[in-house]
Amino acid sequence: MATGAGAPLLAALLAIQTLLWVAQGELVAVYSLQRHGARNALPKGILLTEGDLIGGPTLLPRGQRMTYDAGVAFRQRYINSSTCGSTCLVGSTATGDATSAVQYGVIGQAGVGFGNFDVYVRSSALDRSIMSGLCFLNGIWPADPSVATPQSYLPTGATVVPVYTQADSDDILIRAYTKCPAYQSALEAWFRSDEFRAKENETQPLRDSVKAAMPYTGTNLTNWWNVYDSINVYRTYGVGQPTPNFTDVQFNNIQAVAFWLETRKMDSALTSNLLGGTILADLISSLQQAATTFTTGSKLYYKLLSLSGHYNTQLGLLSALAIDKLPGAMAVLPWYRAIPRLAAVLAFELHALPAAGSETPAFYVRLVAQDGPDRNYTTVPLPCAAGADANGAVVGVLGTGACAMQDFVDFVQPRALTAGQWCAACGNRAVAACRLQELTTAAAAQQNASGNSSSSGGGSSSGSGGCEDWQIAVAVVVPLVGTALLAAAGWAVWRWWQGRRSGASKSQAVDAGYGGMGPVGPQFTSI
Repeated sequence: MATGAGAPLLAALLAIQTLLWVAQGELVAVYSLQRHGARNALPKGILLTEGDLIGGPTLLPRGQRMTYDAGVAFRQRYINSSTCGSTCLVGSTATGDATSAVQYGVIGQAGVGFGNFDVYVRSSALDRSIMSGLCFLNGIWPADPSVATPQSYLPTGATVVPVYTQADSDDILIRAYTKCPAYQSALEAWFRSDEFRAKENETQPLRDSVKAAMPYTGTNLTNWWNVYDSINVYRTYGVGQPTPNFTDVQFNNIQAVAFWLETRKMDSALTSNLLGGTILADLISSLQQAATTFTTGSKLYYKLLSLSGHYNTQLGLLSALAIDKLPGAMAVLPWYRAIPRLAAVLAFELHALPAAGSETPAFYVRLVAQDGPDRNYTTVPLPCAAGADANGAVVGVLGTGACAMQDFVDFVQPRALTAGQWCAACGNRAVAACRLQELTTAAAAQQNASGNSSSSGGGSSSGSGGCEDWQIAVAVVVPLVGTALLAAAGWAVWRWWQGRRSGASKSQAVDAGYGGMGPVGPQFTSI
């Protein structure tokens, strides 16, 4: 308890905090998804796949600045107490108490309010997204050379926030759009549609003119992104292969066709929840955990969760929510007329508001977007907002477009996909998660067959616990190995489990083959 001269000041601050809580509630957590900044030219396949070059195109210096500026704007909205207003994220002490400290570091040290216990940042495994994530975080928690001491993290005073990633070949959270055969089949069918053929006819004169200026470039409509990207990167940043100096009118027409192509690929009629369903599952799980911990009075939970990704990640997530079919959202969000601008930010905010007649707060989810670091944040209305929009007190604090937490969960849950559900829906058997899922299913089927046989006579030395042994073994192995070794490790454990049972049921052993992912999520390693 504070004593002496500091006690009145502390009492005044607590009184102000109480008044603010009654008036506007509290921002509990933010789950954000950012697009990377400017990068070198990116050749892509017509089904959104990329080459095997590790890391992909490099983030350019201007791209670093873009994502840093996006981080600065994010800090102003959520961290800086002099500017964040009703959207301030409250830091935590080591015991879970609230603190006004906003630095990132070791929770419990002076001035630190955020650390690895409440900030979780993940990125796809590409240079442009990892570097963008780091620059974004440097904007949120900028370097302070004045605090550079032998005990600080770096001599420059820079704040180092870990960014976690995994092998791109196994990333079904941020880069599901490159690994879903069912979606790729839908794209191929769309390329044969009347709509696509009509666009081919409409754009033929433009494509012919570009072909004349770039005779060695494929200018068919399916390849148009590569045409536009090579022109844009060289024209804007002076890198990549030199391209002709098109007029502004010509370039605008080239860009318009590219934007049409890329946004139509992300239409929810084509994507369904295949490209964003795994993020939705991660999102609602994260928000529910934050709300549960918040109601206990503790501030020590993941309150800032960030994904550093791509515009396809952002549009795939929005399409999983069918945002593109909501006129109110499309009126304020231009992302289905033009792709998200570089360093664009999409953020789900979890707010706690006082609930009449209850000591437990009511929770609401609001979606906001910033279409580039030089733009303002805008509320994107959610499809489940009708109930909250009818509550004047909620609208007075959050405006229209937010959803009551339960309404949000009820709307999102049917669209969310676990790893196993995603594997089945996409028809993917190559990702490690999907192979382990197959292995888990095969093991369960084998155990059921053994159990049925033993109940008829003979029995099994492991009894009904055999499958439990298998599940425990997988649960132990998965966190200890990277996703690149999941299938091999799963196979080894499967053989080990089979060996335990072979004395009693050798004749029933079945070669189960490689599997995929069980009840565990993608494994990320720190960068």
